[in-house]
Amino acid sequence: MSKRIASRVHGLFTAMITPFDAQGRVDLSAMEELVSFQISKGAEGLYPCGSTGLGPMLKEDERKRIAETVVRMAAGKVPVVIQVGCADTASTVELAKHAEKVGADAVASLTPYYYKPGEAATNRHFQTVSESVGIPLLAYNIPQFTGNVLSAASVSSLAKSGVISGIKDSSRDLLLLQDLLDAVPDDFVVMNGTEEYALYAIMSGADGLVSGGASALPELFKSLVAAQREGDHEAATAAQQKVLAVKDLVKQGPISSYYAILKERGVDCGAPRSPFLPLGTSENEKVIAGLKRMGLL
Repeated sequence: MSKRIASRVHGLFTAMITPFDAQGRVDLSAMEELVSFQISKGAEGLYPCGSTGLGPMLKEDERKRIAETVVRMAAGKVPVVIQVGCADTASTVELAKHAEKVGADAVASLTPYYYKPGEAATNRHFQTVSESVGIPLLAYNIPQFTGNVLSAASVSSLAKSGVISGIKDSSRDLLLLQDLLDAVPDDFVVMNGTEEYALYAIMSGADGLVSGGASALPELFKSLVAAQREGDHEAATAAQQKVLAVKDLVKQGPISSYYAILKERGVDCGAPRSPFLPLGTSENEKVIAGLKRMGLL
């Protein structure tokens, strides 16, 4: 299998929320506005239909329309990685082919979730998806949601055989992240998806951060990545401390909080799809007031 390098995947990628209208339908007009907002605030790449985007709760045709909208609105200004992972391989392949057709720079795939098919089956899943497209494929490791852990040895094998070009690691496991960084080739992209130790991950060699919080506060997460890139460790540390404070502030409902924060900022994306609930009035006021105290709004 020929090797594909995900050279455009680095820096801050926003794991985008999915806007919904009052009837719970995907709101593509609001998605257009959200893409423009992200680019204007310095996001270096976009990552729709992931966990923050409620990808597993979206129908296949909804995911395709989101992919089309994000790629069209990004218009080559920033790279787009479409998260195409499903519980089954055939649906993942279908979404990957569509993402390539509409112009995505790369695709990412969750490990098949809910069931635990085992390492050999999971590796075959990635091989099948990779063989179906000509653009880079990133594995998406989030075992606390999928129930499947991608070991450093599996990732290394898939990387060296050219099946995957990178990984988004949201394992919340620092030791696994370090093992991944030590095991993969130099041109393999490792994107960290755990905001709580984003600075450590980048200092250790990760190529960047895929952040759900950046949906609402892209400037904060961009400042962390940029400061570390520029060697300003003091500023990067201060940004990481603010990130931890934000994570603590929204801990009662992170995804719902991102919708509320965006609305406060003038980007109305509705509310997350059921069974998620929008923030209650008191919690909403607490989040907004806390961000204002931190100087983030």
